[in-house]
Amino acid sequence: MPMDQQHYKSHQKVPSGTLRHRLRFDHMILALLALIIGLSVGYATIGFRALISGSQFLAYGTGEERVISAVNALEWWQVLLIPVVGGIIVGLIQKFLAGGNKPESVAEVIEANALREGNMSWRTGLTSALATSISLGVGASAGREGPVVHMGASIASFIAQKLGLTTAVTRTLLACGVASAVAASFNAPIAGVFFALEVVMGHYAIHTFAPVVIAGVAGTIVSRIHIGDFPAFIVPNTGGIQSFLELPAFAGLGIVCALGAILFSYSLLKTGDFNKRLPIPGWLLPPIGGLLVGLIALQFPEIIGVGYEATDNALKGQYELGFLVALFLVKIIATSVSIGFNFGGGVFGPALFLGAMLGGAYGYVAGMALPDMASSVILYSMVGMGAFASAVLGAPISTILIIFELTGDYQVTIAVMIASAIASLAVGLMHRSSIFYWMLERRGMHLEGGKAKYLLQTTRVENIMDRHFMTIQEETKIAEIRNLLLAHRGGKLLVTNTAGQLRGIITASELVGIDDAENHDDLTANDICREDLFILQTQDNLETALEMLETSGESVLPVLDSHNNDSVVAVVHAQDVLQLYNQALLEVQDGQYDLKKRLSVKK
Repeated sequence: MPMDQQHYKSHQKVPSGTLRHRLRFDHMILALLALIIGLSVGYATIGFRALISGSQFLAYGTGEERVISAVNALEWWQVLLIPVVGGIIVGLIQKFLAGGNKPESVAEVIEANALREGNMSWRTGLTSALATSISLGVGASAGREGPVVHMGASIASFIAQKLGLTTAVTRTLLACGVASAVAASFNAPIAGVFFALEVVMGHYAIHTFAPVVIAGVAGTIVSRIHIGDFPAFIVPNTGGIQSFLELPAFAGLGIVCALGAILFSYSLLKTGDFNKRLPIPGWLLPPIGGLLVGLIALQFPEIIGVGYEATDNALKGQYELGFLVALFLVKIIATSVSIGFNFGGGVFGPALFLGAMLGGAYGYVAGMALPDMASSVILYSMVGMGAFASAVLGAPISTILIIFELTGDYQVTIAVMIASAIASLAVGLMHRSSIFYWMLERRGMHLEGGKAKYLLQTTRVENIMDRHFMTIQEETKIAEIRNLLLAHRGGKLLVTNTAGQLRGIITASELVGIDDAENHDDLTANDICREDLFILQTQDNLETALEMLETSGESVLPVLDSHNNDSVVAVVHAQDVLQLYNQALLEVQDGQYDLKKRLSVKK
């Protein structure tokens, strides 16, 4: 075939009917993969819960979630010994099977989606699930949902990698694994879908929504077949909100939960910092954490394990004010020790526990202050669960839905929404929007605000600066300056001395009125240049550049060498920064985001 015919054939358009057929076929394949992942993760979640129950049965003689009475029946030395032995096993798993790495959770899933094209290690997923199932079974004061999310994402990523799928599809399937894991764990399909989109994906793109829904429904079906269709917490009749005049009290609970969430997050991460400074091998940290948890459990067995029994008791109004406050404080310590000492587990279960305790305590105080107007303590406990979890996770939409699906009580809709919104907003203003983003930030990954913002924060000015710019010397006369500006159609002239040090900038506006000045022909660049400049350095990031461009209103900013602050080496154009940022935003929404492709260095 002649070359011109080959060229024509390779560029001819695909018939519209064929294109529509191909799109339908691709969507069908994606829906089928979502279904397969949803079912696989659903059964993996059932298996994970069975491992926890088996470990708990071996440790405490019961596989049920109601473990408080079993712990109370043990001798004091058994309460101490069981989590220590479990910690030794978890530490050995980490040392010999996980390469010395601690169990992973939701933060690593967010990182994989944002920075690793959705790729996760199946080996890490399995070893994390195994270690965490043992730690939760022997009493680690943490949640099972975070590890389940990580396991579900690992399974989805494994399938995508084996099939050689594109980055966009891999990320979508990653969200499918997360949705199925949450839905199967909580028997909450709606919450599972929104958690995957809100927390992991960071957007609600239409092309992602359908497969995630399919996976979430599939995981829920598996859970309901094998576990049953009932809410996690059976809540007595709350009586509803007594008066709309009580709404400010719910807003106040949101602020209280925000402060509590900040305390919890700070305690969690500072405990992790402390253990890094201990002069002991990493595999010994879990048994130390187990010992500390056992010591707390001698007085407060309610903190053992996932803690849903104590949460359920709080939602039934079985605890008094003082005991609620005590449980709130010791649970923060126990969870910080469990996770900070690499014992494993997630933060969602503890967040529900802490929210129920704090909300109940707040409800007692509200009842004392407004005895004729306040709603029941049970209602405040439910609202506290939603507000506290929203503040910790930074996911108010999915958290509100989880509370509804966990309790089956929609009478408290307004109260939960108000408190959760206020709590999330307050945490965002005072601290971080999510414990997960704070964890990632401490590793140098600034993903809060989305992947496009991460691009701005991690890309240096030197990666996009333009080294072609016009400079003039300080002694350059007015006539030559005018000719240069005319030749370059306005533009900007950077004024430097003989050593290349920046002294100012000249634009056409600096020439206005010059002709009316005395001896204007003798004026030099040094006389008329503008010295109040907005200046960038090569090591500044693009977020700084964008903020400076917006503040100054300039279209071009000079760039100085970070090692020689007076030496101008390039300029940055607002057009280049905005183009890079807008392109990243579009690619994120389309699921095609690739950080490396966006970093085209200008020479």
